[in-house]
Amino acid sequence: MAVFSCYPADPRVRREAEVLAKAGFEVDIICLRSKGEDALGDYGRVTAHRVMRWPERTESLFRYFIASSVFAALSLAKLLRLSLRRRYSLIQVHNMPDHLVFVGLAHRMAGVPVILDLHDLTVELYESRTRGSVTAALLPFVKAAEKLSCAFADKVLTTSPGFRQRLIERGVPPDKIVLVFNSADNAVFSAPPEREWRKIEDGPALLYHGTVARRFGLHVAVEAVSLLRTRLPKTRLSVYGRFDPSYREELEDLIRERSLAEHVRLYGYLPLDRVGEAIGASDMGVVPYLDDPFMRLALSTKVFEYVCMRMPVVASRLESIMSVFGDDGIKYFKPGDPEDLALRIEEFCRNPDERKDYTERAARSYDVVAWPVMSEVYLGAVNGLISGGAVKHGT
Repeated sequence: MAVFSCYPADPRVRREAEVLAKAGFEVDIICLRSKGEDALGDYGRVTAHRVMRWPERTESLFRYFIASSVFAALSLAKLLRLSLRRRYSLIQVHNMPDHLVFVGLAHRMAGVPVILDLHDLTVELYESRTRGSVTAALLPFVKAAEKLSCAFADKVLTTSPGFRQRLIERGVPPDKIVLVFNSADNAVFSAPPEREWRKIEDGPALLYHGTVARRFGLHVAVEAVSLLRTRLPKTRLSVYGRFDPSYREELEDLIRERSLAEHVRLYGYLPLDRVGEAIGASDMGVVPYLDDPFMRLALSTKVFEYVCMRMPVVASRLESIMSVFGDDGIKYFKPGDPEDLALRIEEFCRNPDERKDYTERAARSYDVVAWPVMSEVYLGAVNGLISGGAVKHGT
């Protein structure tokens, strides 16, 4: 595998690598190195080859392009060196960027199948981030890169029904696309024996974790907390994640303006094995995504993690989430509307039976797409590409 991210910190890469290892494959992962990690990481049948330090600042598109291009060159060189002593039966590349898939060019020419795992759709994400800016003029090149990358790969994995449909509309054959939801790892996010369903009289403990950029709508959640504290004075929101620096400043300014220092706390990145602790200590998960070309298609991993641990969720009414949980598993609010978000949170606080019913319905919907189910879909896609006589090595 090759991924412009860290291992084992990237949840999807980790889950897929562990599935392959359990099935008897040996997996090499070419990835980034975060602070404190060794260049080589041994995880049993999974080996992480960290060829480049995690870039400190990639918020600008230019910096991101340079960093990801350097990583692609280093990954190609590393893969070719590894191939001198290991015969690979499959190459899997995770986006972003899409063009990283071409590190498998030599192997593809030699008949080794290549999988492109699209965690996100770059076209829609680029549209979301560049609307109104001069860099929006580069969108045709982004579309071309996606088209060439998908055409190059033998299989394309993606993470939401909306993403799949959009790829089909752009000409990717339906039978080439495999939908593998970013479901929670059931070994990490296990349901507690029983949650206490009671009225929340003074205010809920709200949780958000994951990427923190403007499109994720945390400013809407902060405004909702400002409204709630007059009726539920102990309302608090904990935000864990990797922050867009400029957006963090915006949130900090908003927290000061609304005098919410005791109600909203911004924390750093939370390792995967500690997310469950934060969920267990919270009353509700909040997913306040904005409605834009990307977010209306993206399916939140954190929703799966909250539901897996039987925590009620209040989320923006977006088609991606509704495609899995319907209209009665998640408490929805109008995207971008803090008053509606505050109202939905308060309804959950006042009605414990409703919270329980919503959570149970969400859990039933989740069971259909839980990671044990998705892991079989993923493994089926891998085995379908590998010839029966190939040596079991993957990268």
